[in-house]
Amino acid sequence: MNEKILIVDDEPQIHVVLSKLLQKEGYLVSHAYNAEEAYKEVEKEKPDLILLDVMMPKVSGIEVCNRLKENPQTKDILIMILSAKDAQADRLEGFTHGADDYVSKPFHLRSLIRKIQHMLQKK
Repeated sequence: MNEKILIVDDEPQIHVVLSKLLQKEGYLVSHAYNAEEAYKEVEKEKPDLILLDVMMPKVSGIEVCNRLKENPQTKDILIMILSAKDAQADRLEGFTHGADDYVSKPFHLRSLIRKIQHMLQKK
């Protein structure tokens, strides 16, 4: 397998929980805690999938998603938004800006893994 997954979230606990789970499933995991770190990681690692929080300081996950999807070099990276914002308008905004999937927090870990596996298989 060895697909690369980048976790972008300003909440350290999310990184801890998701890292353990994803590494147990055989994924290579990298981390970013804000937009600038995310852009650097994407440039350095070119992940297969990004798990992206929406509510981050300074630059939102929606802006990060939009920028990555508009760039020809990063537009094919799968982006799954993980957000506490669960209104239909929030989901629509995520998809409008290029998200490949949108998962509400709190999420069920097994269900999240299945979604990730399915997304990466389709790629």
